[in-house]
Amino acid sequence: MNIKPLALASLLLASISHYTIADNTVISESNAQVVSSEQESTEQRIQRLSYVAQNQAESAEARVDALHELSQYPNQNALVAVTRALKDSNPDVREAAIVGAKPYQFEYRWKLVSPLLSDGEESVQIAATINLLPDYSTMAEEQQQAIDKIYPTVTAYLERQSGKRSQLLLGDVYRWQLQWQKAEQQYLALIDDPELTTQASLSLSDNYRAQSNDKQALNVLNQAIERDDSSAQLQYAKALTLVRMENKSEAASAIEKATELAPENSYYWYLNGVLQEP
Repeated sequence: MNIKPLALASLLLASISHYTIADNTVISESNAQVVSSEQESTEQRIQRLSYVAQNQAESAEARVDALHELSQYPNQNALVAVTRALKDSNPDVREAAIVGAKPYQFEYRWKLVSPLLSDGEESVQIAATINLLPDYSTMAEEQQQAIDKIYPTVTAYLERQSGKRSQLLLGDVYRWQLQWQKAEQQYLALIDDPELTTQASLSLSDNYRAQSNDKQALNVLNQAIERDDSSAQLQYAKALTLVRMENKSEAASAIEKATELAPENSYYWYLNGVLQEP
């Protein structure tokens, strides 16, 4: 199977870790309509992006860009645009709509995206699977069975990819499907790569967390912080791990460092306030 670069980009966007702040949404320079002005309010931006996403007169590229951006602004207008785009005749638009559906709660997202598990385009099936797979451990049995049917196709595709990000995604796919050992091996093969060490460490730590091995998860994060002491994401993950280990004082220290490294992140400040309470 030969998936187009646009489709692969959608797969990677759909799989961004929950530790990662989305700050690199790709917007084509030719699509000036999708690029917002500084004066545009958030609500105006959502309305404009929703209009572009649904407008059949727009190019597929412009609609794809708009749907990708809408993943950052979940609201009723965006949801209407995403819902309609999931039924679009263009597979690129359907894949982009899967990305746009990412911020919604699983129960509702399943209703929206699961019909595409049997889409006529295999690339759309893969994108839908990757979108839903992170919730595999909490799915009902029939939902897991639906995922299991397409899962071998997803892993076979990613195993053929040489790109580092695709290999990191493969580790995530293994982890989400509860294949802990395969996921661990995948992350360890990538963890020394300077471009991937932080994300691979976060994912490996999460792999141990999912197995209730917080001690090993903390070891991974501490080693990653030794490599990169400028990552707020690592400090945040460390704080959460220490909270689970009931070590509030060290957790408070870690989240305070996260706020220093990323002072614009309001959630870090909120958690910092909670942990600093006596």
